[in-house]
Amino acid sequence: MRRLPALLAACALLAAGCAGNPSAGVADDTLVIALPAPPESLDPARNGSGGQGIVHWLSYEPLIRANSDGTFSAAIASDWKYAGPGNTRFEMTIRSGVKFADGTAVDPAAVVATLKHYLVSPGPMAPFLTGISEVSSDGPIVRVELTKPNPILPYVFSQLVNWGDVISPAGLAQPDQLTSRTFGAGAYALDPSATVAGDHYTFVRNAHYYRPEAQRFEKVVVRVIPDPNSAMQALASGQVDVNLNATATLADQARRSGASVLEGNPGVLALYLVDRAGQTTPALGDVRVRQALNHAVDRSAIAAALGPGHSAVGQIAAAGTDGHDPALEATYAHDPDRARRLLAEAGYADGLSFELVDLLTFGMNTASQAVAAQLAKVGVDVRVQTDGNDLNRYVADLSSRRFSATTFRLTTPLFASALFNITGAASPLNPFQSADPDVERAFAALATAAETEQEPAAREFSRVVVDEAWFLPVVAVQNYVFAKGVAGLGGYAPNGALDVLSWAPQGGA
Repeated sequence: MRRLPALLAACALLAAGCAGNPSAGVADDTLVIALPAPPESLDPARNGSGGQGIVHWLSYEPLIRANSDGTFSAAIASDWKYAGPGNTRFEMTIRSGVKFADGTAVDPAAVVATLKHYLVSPGPMAPFLTGISEVSSDGPIVRVELTKPNPILPYVFSQLVNWGDVISPAGLAQPDQLTSRTFGAGAYALDPSATVAGDHYTFVRNAHYYRPEAQRFEKVVVRVIPDPNSAMQALASGQVDVNLNATATLADQARRSGASVLEGNPGVLALYLVDRAGQTTPALGDVRVRQALNHAVDRSAIAAALGPGHSAVGQIAAAGTDGHDPALEATYAHDPDRARRLLAEAGYADGLSFELVDLLTFGMNTASQAVAAQLAKVGVDVRVQTDGNDLNRYVADLSSRRFSATTFRLTTPLFASALFNITGAASPLNPFQSADPDVERAFAALATAAETEQEPAAREFSRVVVDEAWFLPVVAVQNYVFAKGVAGLGGYAPNGALDVLSWAPQGGA
């Protein structure tokens, strides 16, 4: 890699404090990655998904590896399958010869102990473990039994959802240490002495990694750079090699700077009308009100204002992902007059108000403000509170039930999305634990569908959720990664997978 600039230049550009700057004078064998916000936790059980998961992608080997071309491949599990019909039993064969960073063996007992730890350790990704009732081993086989069908366990047990990250016995024996150290079998291990939580995280090679050819750098530094423009400047000047705080509006600038640009993993920015039973805001318990809000918004105008990479969307499944149905796009055409009529029919001719909480990350607050301005034109007052980039504060605010809506961008497969924001009782995006018989029936059909029937079932689920107006979808937006001097980037899968362990120095190994 390019030699990075000196300490003074790095501090001047990033304004992130000069003490212990990990970008100063590092050698060519160091990869530096920019992240928009710190991980919620170094404990896999308590961290979220998306780019923040890179701290675990580096340090924990998953059971199953998700690849950037959308496929899954063997990792700690050499093979896997659903046993029997109905997606209620899942079996994985654990390969031999894999070791944790402390040198102890990764065996079926360690896998079982890890999965049982996750089952009793609530965290933001807990809904993905839905239905799992028992985990056991029989020789090299780890068997997962479910009381409810879960058709996405290869995804759940990959690095994308954390639950595939196997923790060493030493880590499970001292769980308080999981938040400040890593206890995985991944290609790298955290160096706590060169790490400042919330600012930068330094990873060094795991001497016991079973695939040393994938350790293409001696060291990897993950830097938190909340401002996308600052992250772009850091990439352009050589202080950062891979920028995960990349946005559609900066893609052309990145290309002009000579960076490679990955585009994919489309997500939908939407208002999640989470108080669907009207517990805090009674008006939102009426489907006519939720439909009115959808008719009040000019999505095309908002997409145009947000710029390149954004497109109007009327459903939570983006084009190119499972469950997207082009026929649903016309359901809520921009029609302020109809919005007013629906509000009047529901008894809110004089308008209504509710509170919304969001984050600055990935344009969420920008979308909130744009939608609030348009809803005001039909008499709806939306009071927006922004929690900046503080994910923990955001989760706490959602859990308080003070806020009847939130703006969020989710980029998971539809069944996973449904678990996370619609049906999952433990999900932070479902604080009021919404329930509806039609939604539940469509979800059950999606959960049990045979592989050949999964796409029709996903489209039907999308239709039901659109009819119930549980969301106010605004725009679909592509995710981006910018990189300079890095080979082997791969692609950007619809489920968010990146080939992190294939990244290598340009012209190097």
